[in-house]
Formats: sequence, C-alpha cells, structure tokens
Amino acid sequence: MLSFTNINLHFGSLHLLQDVSFSITENEKIALIGKNGAGKTTLFKIFTSELKPDSGQVQIPGNYSIAYLSQHFDFDEDRTPRDICLEVFKSYFEIEDKISELSATLGDTMDEAEMSRVLEEIETLSIKMQAMEEKNPHSEIARVLNGLGFKDEQWDKPVSELSGGWKMRVQIAKLLLIKPKLLLLDEPDNHLDIEALIWFEKYIKSYPGNVMFISHDTEFMSNTANRILELSNRRISDYKMAYKRYVSEKEQRKEKNEQAFVNQQKQIKQKERTITRFMAKSSKTKMAQSMQKQLDKIERIEVETDDVTQMNIIFPETRASGKLVLKAEEISKSYGDNRVIVKQSIELNRGDKVAFVGQNGQGKSTLIKIIAGKLKADSGKVDLGHNVIISYFAQNQSEVLNDKMTALETLEYHADPEFVPKARHTLGAFAFSGEDAEKKVSVLSGGEKARLAMACMVSRKSNLLLLDEPTNHLDIYSKEILKKAIEEYPGTLIIVSHDREILRGTVSKTFEFRDGAIIEHLGDLDYVLSKRDAEDIRSFQVQDKKEQSAKTSKASDLSYEDQKVLNKKISKAEKRIDALEKQIKEIQNKLVDLDFYISDEGKQAVVKLSVLESELEQQNQIWDELVSSMND
Repeated sequence: MLSFTNINLHFGSLHLLQDVSFSITENEKIALIGKNGAGKTTLFKIFTSELKPDSGQVQIPGNYSIAYLSQHFDFDEDRTPRDICLEVFKSYFEIEDKISELSATLGDTMDEAEMSRVLEEIETLSIKMQAMEEKNPHSEIARVLNGLGFKDEQWDKPVSELSGGWKMRVQIAKLLLIKPKLLLLDEPDNHLDIEALIWFEKYIKSYPGNVMFISHDTEFMSNTANRILELSNRRISDYKMAYKRYVSEKEQRKEKNEQAFVNQQKQIKQKERTITRFMAKSSKTKMAQSMQKQLDKIERIEVETDDVTQMNIIFPETRASGKLVLKAEEISKSYGDNRVIVKQSIELNRGDKVAFVGQNGQGKSTLIKIIAGKLKADSGKVDLGHNVIISYFAQNQSEVLNDKMTALETLEYHADPEFVPKARHTLGAFAFSGEDAEKKVSVLSGGEKARLAMACMVSRKSNLLLLDEPTNHLDIYSKEILKKAIEEYPGTLIIVSHDREILRGTVSKTFEFRDGAIIEHLGDLDYVLSKRDAEDIRSFQVQDKKEQSAKTSKASDLSYEDQKVLNKKISKAEKRIDALEKQIKEIQNKLVDLDFYISDEGKQAVVKLSVLESELEQQNQIWDELVSSMND
C-alpha cells in the first residue's frame, strides 16, 4: 500500500498543502482534481521524490514502481517509435537472444554432461521468460501504437519528424508498455484526439495497476475514474466513487460546509463581542484573554470560491449574415508530400453550428485557417456570404499574446473600438478583477491566458465564429460557461475540439475528416456514433459516393429548415430524458433508506417515481420517432 500522512508543503509564505492524507490500494483509477494552482502537479512531484514535503510521511514500498508522464521527453528523438517501445522489453529480448545462442551450441560434438548443463540453462531462462508479463512484445507494441493513432508507416520514422503532440504520444506509449504499479498522468487528454482518447479510456479501465491522473475532461473522468481526490483550500477530500456520483456528493458536502461556516461565524462573532465587553472591565481582563486564546485555537472553516464563478461569456450580436454563410469548393492543401485535404467542398447556412472531428493531422485546423484567411489553399476557393463577419480563435491563441502587455492593454488592443471603454468590465466578467487587470501576460497561468484570449474574442462582433480547440487550458467550470455561450451564440459556428462534453448538444452537424476526405453527418458526435452503431469513430468508413447518396437520399428530401426543426426537437427530447433519469436516480437512492421508504415523504416519492418513469418511457418513444423521421 502507498500512503501519504499529514503532508504539509510551503512555497515561501504560501501554504500549498496542509495535512494531506490518503492511501492507494490495488487497481484504483483516481482522478486528481482541483482548480488551477491548487497543487495537483506539486503532489505528483512528491510521488516521484522531485519535491520533499516540509512535514508528514510518504510511504512507498520498495518494489513499488511509479512512472510519470512529464512534459520532457526521455528518449533520443533520432530513434523511431518502434525502437523506443522495443527498448522497454530489453531484458525480455536479451533472454530470448541468450536462449537462441545456447540452442545453436547444441550438437553431436557436445558431450553428455555439457549438453545437460546447456539444456538446464535453457530451461531456467525459459521459465524466467514465461514468468514475465510480456507474452508477445511485438503484438503489445502494435496494440498500443495503433491505439494511440500511429499509422504503420510512422513506426519506423525518426521521432524528430513528429509534431510535439505526436512526440508526447510516443512518451505515453512507452509508459503504458512499462506497466508500472502506479501510472501518473498530467492532463493526458490534451495530447489525444477523440479516436485515441476513446481507445485510451478502455486501456486505462483495464490497466492492471493503479492510475492517477489530472484532467479537466469530465467525459474522460466519467469513463475511467472509480475514485476522486479533490484538492481544495490546501486540503484533500476523498470521494471513493465515480465522477458523476462525486458531483452530486460534492454539492451536498458544499451545502453542509457552507451552513457550518455560517454557524461558526455566528459563534465567533458572539465570542468576540463577549471578549470585547470583558476587556472593558479590569476584573474580567484575564478571563477575556483566556477566551481569546481559546478562540485563536479554533480551526476556521473555509468555503471554497472558484476563480471563475463570476466568469460570463456573452458573444456580442451584430447584423445577421445572408442565408448562405460559407461555400468552400474543391479545397486541396498539402504540406510537402503530405496531402491533408484533397478536393473537398463544404457549405454552411445561417445558424449552422458544426463540429470538425477526426484524428490529429487530418486537416481540421488547416481548413478552419483557410476559411479564416490565415492560410492559403493550394487549390479551390472559399466564398463568404453577404455581410459575414468572422471571429477566429486559434488553437494557440493564448500563446500568441504579447507577454509585455498587461491584461487590460491586451484587451484594448484586440477589441473593436466600441468595446474599448468597457474593457475593465469585460475583464471582470472573465475573473480579472481589480489589480488582476494590470498583471503582465508573462505572469499569467495557462488558464488565465486562455480566459484573456476568450475575453478578447467576445470584444469583437461576429456572425461566423471559428473556434479551434477553445477548451485548451480551461478548467471544468470555465468549459461549462463556454459551452453555454456556444449554445446561445446567435450566429453560425465551427468548432474543432476533442472535448466530447463541449460538443454534446451544441452542434447540429459533424464533419469527419479522414484520409483527405470530409464526411458530413447530420447530428452531434453522440448522434453520429449511435447512428453508426460504433464504439469509436475509427469504424467510420469513407463510402463510395453512390452508396453515400443512396443512404442519404431520403434524408435529403427534408428541407434545411425541416432538418433544423427536427434537430432542435431531438435535442430537447434528449435534455428532458437526461433530466428525468437524474430525478429518477435521486429518488431511487433515497428509497434505499428503509426509514425514508416507510415515511409519508417516502410514500409520496414512490408516487412521483411512477409518474417520472412513465414520462421517461414517453420521452424515449418521442426520441425514437424523431430520429426515425430524420433517417427514413
């Protein structure tokens, strides 16, 4: 067992970790969560002995292996992904080579005693080899590299030719193949597209050891974690449950904590008034001093406040565009010999909200840059409709801000003239209040830079919004606010993202990028996956135009407006189904308590449960009929 007991850590005057205690048993998949700056990465560094706590005890068994996914590569980039992965199995192959070498020495010229000795050594090595977990290293390497999205031809090319994201995948592959007792992952979902992420989730769930990861991806946490450790106000809260249950449990704990805080504050104020009265009387001065000492020893209850509770994203409205917003025809783009997009066309009408999905390197960001006018296509053309005003949020938007400017100067520089007088108000809406507005960009965290970039974006009018990976560096709370803003955006929108939660219910179309082609699906990612009856989007196949036409001919009989109305009805039904399922689960959880079940309130709950279950059945039927009418 691995355990932390009463860990304390200071950075100067900052008390970052206070009396942090927890232990890890076998086969736990733990999500370590908390707002930016809470100390999550610091805790990982204590695991790896990179940092030592000021006090407390860390107990790690001597044979307990730990591997940490850091941002620094520990391999020679002139080597290939296959070679780097093979290095993990060095001892296995050394034994295999030794057995082959010994087997080659066996022959008729060897005397009986020597032959017996060699056979015995071969048997010993074979037993040792069989005891190893690696039954077929080549097969395991292929499984991991393919799962993480590497094509066969990439296996034997130097890592130096890969982008930073793909290099990080090599690092992930190496760690997975090492199979330590504890795998520490710091936001691994930042480096993976949807396809790789879905595979990675399954791998983590079946991983034979313990996994602890930091993530802001609620879908990833929901699908993998069976325990939540939350760092907040220097302390850790332990929730031995899945993420969705944690959300409900945390809300209940928060309400109790806030009530306890209010009660404690009343008691403190009452005692302070008493101390003040007693201090005024010389006969009771000593008593007042004694009461003050007791009051000073009370452990004060703290209420967590989220940095972004006041964050408010509202995209400014402008004149509507024409009905046809965008027409891209026969677009092709290559980078050297790499043909990313090959003669592809898309068309968007006013009000369309679409997602670009697909494996990294398939051209999603390339096309959005071409549409934004930031990149020139090799061939083809993009025509914008009447009165189209573009606002473009680049994948590295927060990285291109001027470090020498303050947050206020940055916003004033990027904002439309009419929004400059409101700059401080806008910054306040993005949790930059008071002196925070005067901070230099150079001292801002990744999350703060992302929020500042968002503030710049909402200070420009648009009716065509282009978002390329807008959730990078945003925490859970910020992403929820961004999703709501996207849903309420009155114009046309394209979003590139691997965050499934941000895509769920926000778009009406999905364009899948694969092998130079773009496939259009009428629905969000969840709808596409269910329509294809697929576990992951690797099972999508680019179909022959005739076959595709045959499948979509009936759907195309619907007008654009009819499709839009149907999609809204489907989305409304899905939201009601989610709400009903949540209410039903809450009542079912309460009814488990026998005392509640036999009470008058319990009897009312049983009646309400029956009504909700009946409505759920009706809503499911409505959803089925709507989807059928879309596909028939």
